[in-house]
Amino acid sequence: MRPIEERIRQSLTAGQEELWRLIRDPHPEVLTNALYNPHFSEEMAVSVAKRRNVPSEVLGLLADDRRFRDNYKLKVALSRNPKTPVRAIFSLLKHIHILDLSDITRDRNVPVTVRQRVEVMITDRLKGMPSGILKALSRRASASIILAIMEKGDEGAIRICLDSPSLTEGNLCRIINRQATPGPVVRQIASHQKWSLRYYVRFALIRNFHTPMTEVVKFIRTMKTTDLRDLYADPKLPAATRPFIFREFQERGESPGHPPDRTYRLSDDDDTLIRSAGDDV
Repeated sequence: MRPIEERIRQSLTAGQEELWRLIRDPHPEVLTNALYNPHFSEEMAVSVAKRRNVPSEVLGLLADDRRFRDNYKLKVALSRNPKTPVRAIFSLLKHIHILDLSDITRDRNVPVTVRQRVEVMITDRLKGMPSGILKALSRRASASIILAIMEKGDEGAIRICLDSPSLTEGNLCRIINRQATPGPVVRQIASHQKWSLRYYVRFALIRNFHTPMTEVVKFIRTMKTTDLRDLYADPKLPAATRPFIFREFQERGESPGHPPDRTYRLSDDDDTLIRSAGDDV
């Protein structure tokens, strides 16, 4: 490899072919000087912006370079590079199309602060968004955006959202437990081939007023007795559901009430556990 002084000097004057080699040089000064070479092209700028080993200062210079201010690919590449200064990313986000923004929300290489800002931007724009865009977002966005889309109640988008790999059982339980969640969302979860089989999703669905009773009855049969007791005692349980839980207790030969707690004390003689007085023998 040639001496660093020669590579730094050459990066300012090299022709296009030689410059492609120099922009891959590991020394930051070589790359910084290359930005000022008249042969440094938009294609080179995009290539540099996609690399993860480029100094933040260089990416900041690219973000501010007037020569490339209309290059959309460069804006996207800089927005997704974790080395790009956050200040520069925030200034670029307003120029990024919404579907490309949705990709950023799932990119774990992007700083959390950036992803959170993008999620707020997208959520604020969901109102009045056409169904086709909602469906496209449902395939590409993070769990937070998907839950916001589901809450809009667009049935076509909900179906796509439920198949997203970004969703978790915990996400769905939270949305089922929200009073403001539209009925179509709850009904589609209750009939979904995957999610309707999850135990805690079923538990949440039993408590929801919008779950079809035919599904509720089916879910009740799969619940543990202790969980059925919790459901039966829950004041938020729909009144129409309680008789079906009571019938399930009868079929199991169980009581809907919780059995009394058993307490124990240590024997003074031999440290044997003895049930407290008043407990059943």
